[in-house]
Amino acid sequence: MKKKIDTIIIGAGIAGLGVAAILSREAHQKVLVIDRFPKSGGRMMSYDGYPAKGWRIEIGLHMIELGEKSSCDALNRRVGKTVSWGPFSDTVDIWNGEKFVSVADLVPMSREDKVAFRNLVQKIATLKDHEIEAWDNRSLEEWLAEHVEQPPVRELFTDLGMIMTTIPRAIDMAAGEVLYIARDNLLKTQQVLQASFPLDGMEGVTRGLAEVVRDAGGEIRLNCDVQEVVIKDGRAIGVRIPTGRHPYEEEYRIPETETIHADRVVCALPIYQLQKLLDFNSDTSPLPRWWRKRITDIQHEVTGLIGFMLGLSEPVVDPAKKCFFSALKTRHAGFPFQGFPASNFTDHVAPPGKQLLHTDIVVEHEEASDKFKRERLLALLWEDLKDMFPGIEGKMEWRLPYYVDGCDGLARQPGLVGNFKPGLKAPGIPNLYFAGDTYLGRGLAINSAALSGMNCADLILAELKKNK
Repeated sequence: MKKKIDTIIIGAGIAGLGVAAILSREAHQKVLVIDRFPKSGGRMMSYDGYPAKGWRIEIGLHMIELGEKSSCDALNRRVGKTVSWGPFSDTVDIWNGEKFVSVADLVPMSREDKVAFRNLVQKIATLKDHEIEAWDNRSLEEWLAEHVEQPPVRELFTDLGMIMTTIPRAIDMAAGEVLYIARDNLLKTQQVLQASFPLDGMEGVTRGLAEVVRDAGGEIRLNCDVQEVVIKDGRAIGVRIPTGRHPYEEEYRIPETETIHADRVVCALPIYQLQKLLDFNSDTSPLPRWWRKRITDIQHEVTGLIGFMLGLSEPVVDPAKKCFFSALKTRHAGFPFQGFPASNFTDHVAPPGKQLLHTDIVVEHEEASDKFKRERLLALLWEDLKDMFPGIEGKMEWRLPYYVDGCDGLARQPGLVGNFKPGLKAPGIPNLYFAGDTYLGRGLAINSAALSGMNCADLILAELKKNK
C-alpha cells in the first residue's frame, strides 16, 4: 500500500474484519488487515473441496446463536452486507447415557415445576443491565439458590447454562453471562436459546466484510506473521513484519523486518497471543505492570475443543431433523460433548444424500494444548460417537480430527465476563486498541467477537470525531 495507512488491524477474524469494514465504510479510512494464516476467518475458516468436490468444512464446531438476529448479522448489515441463514435449530437433544432426549424431557418436572420455569423465564426477560452485571462475579449456582426454589427447575436451567457456557457445573458458570444470553434470546426469539447456521458456512459470515475493505481500497495481507507492535514515545506507530523468506525452520528463525507505519493499531487477536506482539518484559515494556499481570494471569482461562469433522456416505441423523446435540459428560472421554449435522441446515456443505457431522468434546487448556492428551481423548471420543450414533463407523467416508485451544473467548466463569474482561484500549497507549471475544463484549462466541469489533470501531470513530 503506497498511500497513507490510517489503521492497521492485526487479525482477520470477524472482529478484525468488522473493525476494518466499519472504518472503511463510515470513516473512509485506508486500512491494512494482516493475518498470519493463508486464509481469513480466524477460528472459523471455511475450506472447500475436502476430501472431494461438494464438501465444505470449518475449523471448529459452530452454530451461531440467534442467526439472523445475532450480533454477527448486525455487523454485516451495518456495512451493507447480507448473510443467508438456514433455519433455527428445532431442539437441543441431550445424551442421558443411553440415548438422546429433548432437553425439556431430560429433567422430569411436575405441573408446578413447569409453571415455575415459565415464571423464571419471564423474570429473566425483564432483567435490567445493572441487575445482570451485578452477577458477573458470582456463579449461576448462587443465583439459582436465591431465585429458584424447585430443584428440577434449577437442574434444567443448569443444563441450558452448560450449553451456553460449555461449563458443566453451575458453580463455575458466571451467572451474569448466562442471564445476559438467556435474556437476549428471550427478547429476540421468545426462546431461552436459539441457534442457526449460515447457508454458506462460516465463510458466508466474513466474506462480505472482506469485500467492503477491498472495495474501499484497503488491503488484507495474508501469510504475514506480524513480529511486533512498535510503540515509541507512548504511542503505537505501526508494526514490524518480515521482509522476506527465511531458510530456517520457524523455531530457529529471527527474520529481518520492516516497519509499516499507521496512525493507530488494533490487535484483533486473542489475549493469549499478545505476548508475541507486545513487549511484556518488566524492564522494557511501555505497558503498565498491573495490565500485563492481568493478561498473563487469565490468558489460559479458555475453553478447548477436540473433535472430528465427519463425512458420512449416508445420514446417521434424520436429514429433516434440525437439532443440536449435547452431553453433560460422555461415558468414555468424560467431557461435555456437542455436535450437529451441518448438512441438515444447508445443502451447501455436503454432496446430495451425504451428511456432514460436526462433533467435539469441550476441554480445558491443559488438554487442548497437550499433544498426547489430545490423541488419547480423540480415541475415547470415537468410542463415544459409536455409542451415540449407532452405525456411524460403517457410514464413515472420511474423518478429519482437529482441535482448537481457545474456541470462544475467555471461559464464562465468575470474574471473567462483562466488565471484568480486558478493555478495548491499551492503558497508557492512546492509539492502541483491542477487539475480539477475549475482550470487552457479551454473547456467545462469534457474537461476542462481532460485538467487540463494533464497539472497538465505534470507540475509534468517536475519537476521530472528537479530534476533527
